[in-house]
Amino acid sequence: MTYDEALLYLNSRKFLGSRPGLATIQALLKHMSNPEQSLKVIHIAGTNGKGSVGSMLSAVLSAAGYRVGFFSSPAIYNITEMIRLNGEEISKDMLAQALTDARKSAEMIERQNALFPTEFEIMTGAAYWVFARQCCDYAVIECGMGGSLDATNVNHDTILSVLTRIDYDHTGFLGKTLSKITKNKCGILRNGKPVVVYPKQEAEVLQTISDEIKAKGSAKHVADVSELIIKESTSSGSRFSYGAYNDVFLSLCGEHQIYNALTTLKAVDVLKEQGALIADDAVYQGLANCKWLGRFEIISHKPPVILDGAHNQNGVKAFVKSLKKTYPGQSFIGVVGMLRDKNVAECLKMLSKVCEGLVLTTVNNPRSATKEDLLTFAQGLQIPYVIEENPDRAVKKTFTMRKNEQGVFCVGSLYNLTVYKESCQKYI
Repeated sequence: MTYDEALLYLNSRKFLGSRPGLATIQALLKHMSNPEQSLKVIHIAGTNGKGSVGSMLSAVLSAAGYRVGFFSSPAIYNITEMIRLNGEEISKDMLAQALTDARKSAEMIERQNALFPTEFEIMTGAAYWVFARQCCDYAVIECGMGGSLDATNVNHDTILSVLTRIDYDHTGFLGKTLSKITKNKCGILRNGKPVVVYPKQEAEVLQTISDEIKAKGSAKHVADVSELIIKESTSSGSRFSYGAYNDVFLSLCGEHQIYNALTTLKAVDVLKEQGALIADDAVYQGLANCKWLGRFEIISHKPPVILDGAHNQNGVKAFVKSLKKTYPGQSFIGVVGMLRDKNVAECLKMLSKVCEGLVLTTVNNPRSATKEDLLTFAQGLQIPYVIEENPDRAVKKTFTMRKNEQGVFCVGSLYNLTVYKESCQKYI
């Protein structure tokens, strides 16, 4: 297939939606000669921060001289972003080759086993195919959703599991309680293999993680936040010291990213114990050069315009905290588009505390909050708001409403970020 044909094929799988379970992906990978079995996999699960930690860890390992594959989801601006080699998204030709192989295997198991791979399962197979063909030293794999039945959860010999911040999300699939959600995400743990845990978790989450780790006979590694000294957190990034690491510059903005960096540093310590050769210079270089799209992404400084894929309660809370710290006293107007199965009302309430007005919009996804939903969710807001269902027109309306030096933020579902970025660039 050509690249365009590959995209058409992927789009043809969208109607299958999300189907948690491992039977289909295992059959698909078997017909692709099980590329995952040749890889040293670092598996990351959690609610927020998976992509950030994966990006940081990939950057550090790349700076140390290793060949690193990184699979993340969903795509923000281009589908090739989901599969990266040493921080760079793969070429369109390489993706087309990988998807051609995945399609052949998918069609075979459809005929033989009546198993129909989803879009995400096809992309997961393609990622493993690329990383094996490129002889990656490490494959950093981000879960799509959950852990136990996530399509990425096929690596029996995972060398390290990482659990980032866990909170309420995808409750229809993962469970209604933090304990159930956490247990599902702990499905990536492997017997006797080390686990790195994000340091700031709810008590219920930590207890469940500890129980699951104990059952696996594994060792838990958590950064000691008492050793952290935050020196600054600005629109250019953050600077901090931690343990033996002094005056670390992190290119990703937001205080929450510092805690993601601590999780990364703890993962680096574990990998070094396993024999990885990672000099301190590689750590400094990796964190300083790390880039991650759509996470407090500042696309203009005058006026300040920020894009952020904060699409659940914890993500919005982190965004609000970062906005207040990075731009104290700055006035903002915001665009928000979210899926209706999130706690949209609470997210709008939090965002209303850091802006002078909101433009509420929909998302190009069947699960989007509708105009009627938005009217319900916005009840009780103490600031002006309008509803513009089309995301492009919502951004245009926001810039029309903007006064003087007022800034703009566009937050919510990752599915909207491409539209937000293209639209904002017309009016900056």
